[in-house]
Amino acid sequence: WRVGNGSLVRKFEGHTDAIYALALSPDGRTLATGSYDQKIMLWNTATGAELKMLKAHNGGVFGLSFRADGKVLASASGDRTIKLWEVAAGKRLDTFSQPLKEQSAVVFAPDGKTVAAAGADSRIRMWSVTEKALEGSNKILLTRYAHEGALLNIAFSNDGKTLVSSASDRTVKIWNAATL
Repeated sequence: WRVGNGSLVRKFEGHTDAIYALALSPDGRTLATGSYDQKIMLWNTATGAELKMLKAHNGGVFGLSFRADGKVLASASGDRTIKLWEVAAGKRLDTFSQPLKEQSAVVFAPDGKTVAAAGADSRIRMWSVTEKALEGSNKILLTRYAHEGALLNIAFSNDGKTLVSSASDRTVKIWNAATL
């Protein structure tokens, strides 16, 4: 949409079910969309062309986040996993399968060295992410029971020192990101 007058600039179509997640790359050139159809689609924002389709989830995709360098995308899914993807090649780098229930939110810390995720199991989990993010090189750092209901969203502050979470228990909580 054009902010000044509210006119439509571009329309992206290609998913076969509801779209629950989207993320814009740091350079603004790539849009990632995640759907209940279990697919992640990468789009060229200037042309609207589909760049890649990422398929490895066995449930709807409910959360997406680009690393600050734009090279890695994290996805959260109803299949109880968080996946890391190499954006340029469109290949899966790693799968975090510690969550016990559906995952609805994922976010990279501003420095790109940590990813946090949350979902229906009422927990926030954080993993360290290496530069290449290859399978087996990314370790879980923290798990914290966080809310009395399913977590719906999480966000880091710009300096990465604070994490904020919201949940179905009608609360928002502010956390020290280093210790939860």
